[in-house]
Amino acid sequence: MKCSIDDLADVIINELEDYSDDVAAGLKADVKEVADECLREIKDNSPVRTGKYKKGWRMKIEFESNSDIRIRIYNKTNYQLTHLLENGHPGRGGTLKGSAHAHPHIGPAEEKAEKKLVNKAEVRVRG
Repeated sequence: MKCSIDDLADVIINELEDYSDDVAAGLKADVKEVADECLREIKDNSPVRTGKYKKGWRMKIEFESNSDIRIRIYNKTNYQLTHLLENGHPGRGGTLKGSAHAHPHIGPAEEKAEKKLVNKAEVRVRG
């Protein structure tokens, strides 16, 4: 591509904007893909008693613009159990009777998704 010295700054700015738009679109697609994988992993590793808690996991796009996306993964049916099941809890009255052991299923999926997304972002930015 030929350009004059006077137009060089404009050409560089246009190329950088195109690159930025391409990277942003690619990263948004990567975020959606990793969030979907994270949701599936949380569902697969959720404890099952009646199955209602496991089936309650959802993914929602909270915000999306040309250059940004925010996705939330949450349990729609039994949100109040997520902390108790993830971390365990003592029985009623603080006794060991009826206590529940921790069943980590959210934290490991989150860490795995974070690493995967960072790797994908590095590859995407390098081009």
